Amino acid sequence: MKFITDREEIRKTLTEAIRLYGYAPEHNVDWFLCATEKGAEPAFAWWSDGSGLMTHKKNADFYIFSEPVMPEDISAGRIVECIEKVFEDPEIKKIWFELRTPVRKQLLKVLPESVKANSINYSLTWPVMDMSSFDPALPGGHYKSIRNAKNSFYRDHKVEVTEAKSREKLELHALIDSWEKARRASDRAYPHTFHNLVDADFIGMSEARVFIVDGKALGLNAGWLMSNSDCYYGAVGLHDYSQKDLGLMLYLEDLLWLKSKNYRIVDMGGGEKALTVFKNQFKPNHWYKTFVFSVIRR
Repeated sequence: MKFITDREEIRKTLTEAIRLYGYAPEHNVDWFLCATEKGAEPAFAWWSDGSGLMTHKKNADFYIFSEPVMPEDISAGRIVECIEKVFEDPEIKKIWFELRTPVRKQLLKVLPESVKANSINYSLTWPVMDMSSFDPALPGGHYKSIRNAKNSFYRDHKVEVTEAKSREKLELHALIDSWEKARRASDRAYPHTFHNLVDADFIGMSEARVFIVDGKALGLNAGWLMSNSDCYYGAVGLHDYSQKDLGLMLYLEDLLWLKSKNYRIVDMGGGEKALTVFKNQFKPNHWYKTFVFSVIRR
């Protein structure tokens, strides 16, 4: 294993790794690089078979980004190899992960005695939609309140949807700032990822649209078709909270758009309890969980 730190070399080797082994929603080289916050150092932990781990280092923390880009049956052993290598640096105090249940369980079984896994920091629930069972007409009693909200919203406002690349970057940065400010203090927000995505002209996105209400950019939806899959990942869905039912309309716009573009399966992204309750209104076909936790030296 070796760490690749040059950004162009990261892009080259990670792109090939994802082509060979990619399967998780966030196996996207552009998303990974956009998720690098100020002061952090991206690196790709690379093995000779072309597989690897996307990583960030910031101060005393080291982050494994998303799932390993490799076959699941070898993931735990190679994560341990990476942990041992990283902890050779005395400045690193903690290594963070976000893993699905299978890989996390395997990792906990093979952790060396010198490494301790801390308790789960938090978990995310990821709803997955089979778009063949999603009816854009929203029929029946279950969807009555959503139909009413949609009718009221579109009656009271002029709504347009435009390509994100066609909007001024200053406008989109202002939208992201408004989204961040409107969120509760307890909410987890990573605005740097979205600002970087705007600056990079939405590189790596299959779809990127701005939700315009009464002439103002109030929401943003974006995502991509996952590697080696027919599943689309709805990575970005943010709005400024300025209008009643704005979040509901933005989420519905995403589903309607993806249905119209004939995406078959859609992963609508991970969230904690309140967001999961909100997304469950649209009857996902199944869910899975990821767990955020860290390991330290004993």
